[in-house]
Amino acid sequence: MARKNAAARREEILAATVEEIEAAGLRTLRVSDVAARLGLSASLIIYHFETKEALVTEAFDHAGRQDIDRARELSSGSGPVRERLRAVVGWYLPTGTSRSWKIWIDGWSAGLFDDSLKATFAGLDREWKSILVRLMEEAIAAGECTAPTGGTDASATRILAFLDGLAIQMMVNPEAVDAGQLRAWVADFLTHELG
Repeated sequence: MARKNAAARREEILAATVEEIEAAGLRTLRVSDVAARLGLSASLIIYHFETKEALVTEAFDHAGRQDIDRARELSSGSGPVRERLRAVVGWYLPTGTSRSWKIWIDGWSAGLFDDSLKATFAGLDREWKSILVRLMEEAIAAGECTAPTGGTDASATRILAFLDGLAIQMMVNPEAVDAGQLRAWVADFLTHELG
């Protein structure tokens, strides 16, 4: 069997790490569990990433970039800008088909104590905001909405904060917020934000 090149092996390890975090949580994650998932040795994983912390940080970046790439595809589609914006927000929602919110909540918690992980999440957040800002500015230029209070940067921050809070409620307290209710609240919130 041919050996995989380093880039392909790293991608495979990152994907398996995300799957392991989703299945068992970050708190109990062990490099040996990721290795077992792939039928590899733990030392090979450490060879590629040096530390468990570096592996975790890169795994979250890997997962986040996949979701952001999909959001960029949705944002650059055809049709009215407001519809594309709503499609991006729908992708972000926990009822969308993006990565499980369990890993993001777990990661945010760990980021409180790990500066590298915190920086990764801050970078991903900036990219999500840039997608929303670009869409809002395009919608304003097309006359599809009015300029939001405080500008598009402030509006993108409010939208993501609202979505993140609802996602946490759905994951932690699902009896309080069901998927239909969440979609209705988000639609109302976007209508308020976009005028």
